[in-house]
Amino acid sequence: MIEAVIKKSHQSILQITVSGHAESDEYGKDLVCAGVSTACFGIANALAHFDFLSQKLGTIEIREGFMDIKVHQNHKTVQVVLETFEVMLKTIEESYSKYIKIIEMEV
Repeated sequence: MIEAVIKKSHQSILQITVSGHAESDEYGKDLVCAGVSTACFGIANALAHFDFLSQKLGTIEIREGFMDIKVHQNHKTVQVVLETFEVMLKTIEESYSKYIKIIEMEV
């Protein structure tokens, strides 16, 4: 199962961690994993496009079955991108809750 943990403080997203594998089908045919992976890489690219890393607004760590985005400085554009990511993950969860779980935390 894929687990996405979204940490917020006063409505601002501070961190999103996505880990695990959906295992909804055999390797190479797992559409849930493919959808989540596409969302992860798309959001990472969008953040990079808006200079998230070069402006030291936060960090992104990506490896097999894992992605972690940490926000160090609140920024309006970053929040819009991360809120979009949250909606994408929740949309996948609505249809495939057997394979993806989202946990929201107020910190």
